[in-house]
Amino acid sequence: MMDELQFTRKLLDSEQMLYRIACALLRSEADRQDAMQETALKAWQNYGRLREEQYFKTWICRIMVNECHNLHRKNSRCFPAEMIPDRPAPENDDQETRLMLESLPEKLRVPLVLHYLEGFTLEEIARIQQVSLALVKNRMHRGRKALRVEWDGKEESK
Repeated sequence: MMDELQFTRKLLDSEQMLYRIACALLRSEADRQDAMQETALKAWQNYGRLREEQYFKTWICRIMVNECHNLHRKNSRCFPAEMIPDRPAPENDDQETRLMLESLPEKLRVPLVLHYLEGFTLEEIARIQQVSLALVKNRMHRGRKALRVEWDGKEESK
């Protein structure tokens, strides 16, 4: 089992990745920061439950995804969608690619972000999202297909 110092190092090493996941799931910067804080808190409170240290990234990402969903549910009861501001582009990000990813439904967007931007394997994504590997593969295929259709449409209009 990892000690507090190891936990802190791993959490700090995961900070950028967790923020990018929050950006993929939440529109509001305040919500992203809340999700970051709640994820760190819940991970700290439960790090003794992590059985295998090698799964820390998958475990912490699952916590982040759950927190983002919790915030989204909470906020969907409070604010109409028109009041939610657009997401700012992360630094060094391709604006056009980001906009195309945002156009995808969350179920298709998240596996693509986790795989292509964060480097998770399909098996890890299945554990993070708590779905079958076959479903992850299906969502990846549908997401890439939707992006290809959108990209081809943009190319034709140029």
